[in-house]
Amino acid sequence: MSSLKDVYKSFDRVFDRSIQKSMGAPGYGLKSLSGNVQRRAMDSSEMLASSNVAEAEFGIQEAIRGLFGKKRTNAHSIGGHPDFQHLDTPGMTDYGFNVSLFLDIKGSTKLGLVYSPEEVFFIKNTIIRCAIETIRAFDGHVHRIMGDAILAFFRSDGISARDAAIDAINCGCYLVEFMRQLVAPKLRDNNVAEDVGIRVGVDYGQHNDVLWGMYGFQGSSEVTATSYFVDVAAKLQQSAPRNRVMIGESIRSLLDIHDGMTELKRINSGEAVEQYVMPNYTGADGKPVNYKKYVLKQEKYFALLPKPEWNDAPIKVTALLKAKNNVIYQDPEVYHACSRALSKGVGIDFKAKFFLPYTTEKVQVRFRVKNHGQEAGDDLGYEVDVDAQYNRERGEYWASYWRNTAYTGLHYMVVSVLVNGRTEYKGQEFGVYVGAPS
Repeated sequence: MSSLKDVYKSFDRVFDRSIQKSMGAPGYGLKSLSGNVQRRAMDSSEMLASSNVAEAEFGIQEAIRGLFGKKRTNAHSIGGHPDFQHLDTPGMTDYGFNVSLFLDIKGSTKLGLVYSPEEVFFIKNTIIRCAIETIRAFDGHVHRIMGDAILAFFRSDGISARDAAIDAINCGCYLVEFMRQLVAPKLRDNNVAEDVGIRVGVDYGQHNDVLWGMYGFQGSSEVTATSYFVDVAAKLQQSAPRNRVMIGESIRSLLDIHDGMTELKRINSGEAVEQYVMPNYTGADGKPVNYKKYVLKQEKYFALLPKPEWNDAPIKVTALLKAKNNVIYQDPEVYHACSRALSKGVGIDFKAKFFLPYTTEKVQVRFRVKNHGQEAGDDLGYEVDVDAQYNRERGEYWASYWRNTAYTGLHYMVVSVLVNGRTEYKGQEFGVYVGAPS
C-alpha cells in the first residue's frame, strides 16, 4: 500500500533510528509537562551525531518532483535569490513578482523546558531539513532560516506568477500533511507530549509591488524582497491555525481559488470569524485596508494533489495535452494534476484505466466537468458517459474524453465507473489550473 511515507521514507528511517536511540531507550524516563520532568544525562555528541545522521538530503525532492512532473533537481543554496544575482552592489534594486512562504514550528518553545537542547535540536533540525527539501522540490528558494522558522521565495521559471503561486500552495499543503501524518505521530509515540505542528502563510506580490535590492554595505549585505505582500505572508503565518495553510487575497485572486476550497478562521472554535489581516492598518487614503485572509481546506485541497496513494486508486486517471481530438500524437506532454496553470484553449485528453473483478458488456466511464471561478460564471459544467473499451491482454478497461480549457481558475474532471448503469467506482477528482502566465 503506497502512502506519504514513500515520499519521506528516508526521513522515516532516520527519525525512527535516531529518536529511539536518543529518546526512547529504557531507563531515560522522559515525561510530559504534567509530570515531574526528568532530563536524561546524555553525551551531547551522541545526540548531535544522531541529528546530523547524513549531510546528504533525504531524497524527498526527487520523489515529489517525479509526482508533479518536474524535471531537473533544484540545487539552489540558501540566501538571496538566483534571479537577482545581478544586484551585486549595495543599494542596487530591481522589480519582480514574488510568492512568499513563511513557515514556523508551533509548540517548539515548550520543548526546551522539558527536553535537553540536544533533543530539541534533533526534533527541530529534522523538521527544518525536510521542509527545505520540500520547498526545493516545488521550485522554491529558501531565503532564510530563523531558528524554528523558514522564509522561502517562489518564482517558478521567473515568467509565470501563477505557476509560482501553485508551487507555493502545493508546497505548504505537502508540509502540513508531512507534519500531520508522519512527524506528530512519531513524537507522540516517543513520549514527546507537546502538540508540535507547523503554521504556513503564503501570499503573492505582482511585478510592480515587489522591489528586490541589496541591503547593507559591502561585506555585510543581503539581497531580499521589499513588499507589503512579503510582510503580510508573515502575518498570515502567525494567524494560521496549527497544521494549516493561510493565504492572502492577492494569491487567492490570482488563481481564482473558489470558495469551496477555503474558509475563514474561526475565533476560539466559535461562530465569530476573522476576515482580515490584523492589525487592520489604515491606507494612504485614511481608510482601513481590510486585507482578506483565508484558511485553505487542507483535506480537500491535498486530495487533489499527486501522491503515492494514487497508485492504489481503483481508477487511474491521466491527462495528456493534445491540440486536437482523435489525433495520434507522438509523445504528447503529460499534465500532472494541479501542477501548473494551462493557458485557455489548451486541449486535454483525460484517460481512465481500471480493473473489474468480472467482465461484463455494459461498462461506462462518466466524465463530469466541474467549473469554478468568476470567468466560468453560470457554466458549472456537465457530464458525459463514454463506453469503456476492454484490453483482453491486460484484463483492463479504459475510456478517454477530450476537451479544451476555457476559464481561469481551479477546475475538476471527476471520473466515475458505471456497470449496467450503476456506480461501481465513485468519482475521482482530477484538478486542473487554468490561466495565462500573468
